[in-house]
Amino acid sequence: MKEGQCLCGAVTFRAECSTGINACHCIQCQRWTGGGPYLSVQVRNLEISGEERVLAYHASEWGERGVCGTCGSTLFWRMRGRDYSNVAVGLLNDQSGLRVTTEIFVDRRPDWMPPFEGAEQSTEAEEMAKMDAFLAGKKA
Repeated sequence: MKEGQCLCGAVTFRAECSTGINACHCIQCQRWTGGGPYLSVQVRNLEISGEERVLAYHASEWGERGVCGTCGSTLFWRMRGRDYSNVAVGLLNDQSGLRVTTEIFVDRRPDWMPPFEGAEQSTEAEEMAKMDAFLAGKKA
């Protein structure tokens, strides 16, 4: 279990975290983070304290983005109605043992940003096909 918090500490959390950091270069993430990518780790058993301070934005029919309503910190992206969440890696109190393993929406990566060496790469079309397959599998 790892712990973390937003900038002001109004929202704290505990979760089981993957060790692979995902770098998302989609246009929404670039705008959400002020330049992107959104660097996150997939989590399980996410326990949030200060949930009443979390503002959620439904960015698509399947996903929502959470920010702290007090300080504005980027908190998480989670799938609506499913147990699938990612938290911003910068919120973790201990970031040891983590590395960027996946880079998605690479065709949206700004020209000024180099790729992460050794990270698996996928395009927007590839990610949307994965999402379609995932959602279809969950409905079956």
